Parts: sequence; C-alpha cells; structure tokens
Amino acid sequence: MLTMRKTLLLFSTLLLLFSPDLLAQDHEPKFVHEKYRHPTQLIAENMLPDVYELTKLCVNSVTFVRFVVGADGKVKNVACTQNTPAVIAKSLKQTVLTTSGHWLPKEVNGKPVESKPYLLPVMFDVNYGCPKSDKSTNKYEEAMRLVLVFDDGNAADAMECTMLPPMVQRYVKR
Repeated sequence: MLTMRKTLLLFSTLLLLFSPDLLAQDHEPKFVHEKYRHPTQLIAENMLPDVYELTKLCVNSVTFVRFVVGADGKVKNVACTQNTPAVIAKSLKQTVLTTSGHWLPKEVNGKPVESKPYLLPVMFDVNYGCPKSDKSTNKYEEAMRLVLVFDDGNAADAMECTMLPPMVQRYVKR
C-alpha cells in the first residue's frame, strides 16, 4: 500500500511539474486567411504598383522583401533589398503589410513572441518603359549580390530567416 502511494505521489508530482510543457506547444507563425492558403497568394493578387511609374521602367530583376510577424500577429519591419525600383518597393511593402492580422504569432512555451525574419523573393519583369525593339535590362546578378542589403539601412553578412516561395510579377506591353 505504501509503495502504491509513493508511486502515485511521484507520478502526480511529475505530472504537475511537466504539464505546462506538455500543454504549451511551440510553433512558428501561421498564416490564416479565408481565401488564401499562403501569404504570397494574397500579396501577388493585391500588388498594384502605380502604372504611370511603371511606364518609366525597363527592367527584369528580383527583389527580396524582409518582414517579421510580431507577438501580436501584426507584420512589421518590412524592407526591400536596395536598388529595388521605388514603385515596386512601395507597392510590395504596402501589400505585405495587408497580411497583418492574418497571422497567428509564433509561440514559445505557450507565449506569443516575435518571429525570425521572413524573406520573400519577388521576380519582376517590367517592360512598359522599354523602347519598342529592346528587352528589359536584366539585373538578376546585381540583385542576388544585394540579397542581404535592405533599404531600411540594415545589412547583414548572414540572416537566419524563413524563406517563402518566390513570386513572379510581370508588367509587360502586349
């Protein structure tokens, strides 16, 4: 009888000590939307750069958008890599911010915390501003060299981040 009590007491003590860890599951942020399964779908569909500004561009490149999901589920610290055309950067930043409120924050030990950065590659081809016979200027090589240099002044040698699937945006004359 005494051994059974000791076993029960030991089991109860262990259960009380470890139950918060068992109940609190750590998880990364989760994008939740009634229409879109992934944030890039929402961003791609709603990205509307200023058409007048696009008519001045003749470029084929890639930019990287960096952002974090705060402990409150809101998107913040949005930046594009340097040398992103201003019209593309402005539209991307505004559209990434529209995903705010559609994220469940990262949780550690059952408490919401800020996520590590997300990195979204966006390939774009804009030929509205090209002379009739020319193709857009290819700037992929330059863009790849600047993958960790952002327009908010933050540059890094390396970055621990979550890479999202790339988006492709084309703004071309027919």
